Amino acid sequence: MDKKYYTLPLKFGKLCEKNDIEHCSLKESISQHLYLIITTALGDCLYDETFGCSIWDSDFDNEINDSRLKGQIKSGLCLSIKNHETRLDDLGIEITFSQALVGIGENVTSMKKKLDLVVTGTLAQTDEPFVFSGYFFMGPLSYY
Repeated sequence: MDKKYYTLPLKFGKLCEKNDIEHCSLKESISQHLYLIITTALGDCLYDETFGCSIWDSDFDNEINDSRLKGQIKSGLCLSIKNHETRLDDLGIEITFSQALVGIGENVTSMKKKLDLVVTGTLAQTDEPFVFSGYFFMGPLSYY
């Protein structure tokens, strides 16, 4: 029997009306869960303080270099994914930093540090390859 995976964010209004909510594939469910892990700071989840990622602990650290920051993020993220996303095996994480102009339209407001992230692995159920990629902008480290 196929499991049903629900899309994030959940639409509780549909549940209250006793309507079915949207479903997604296993890969989409894992991608959404990884995004949730990455965008949650450690300690923000009251029922499990280990849920989240240490990326945000370094957001305001002006004294850390890119190499050390990359190592900290990679090890913390690897631990968090292994603990909270058991549907993935053979986990691999690649992190690169770059600079990006950030703004709306033609109004560039600042230069930000961009963290590009690729998480690879295999699905535990099917041994299919899995790839998640995303990017995030870091805080004051990137301001000039």
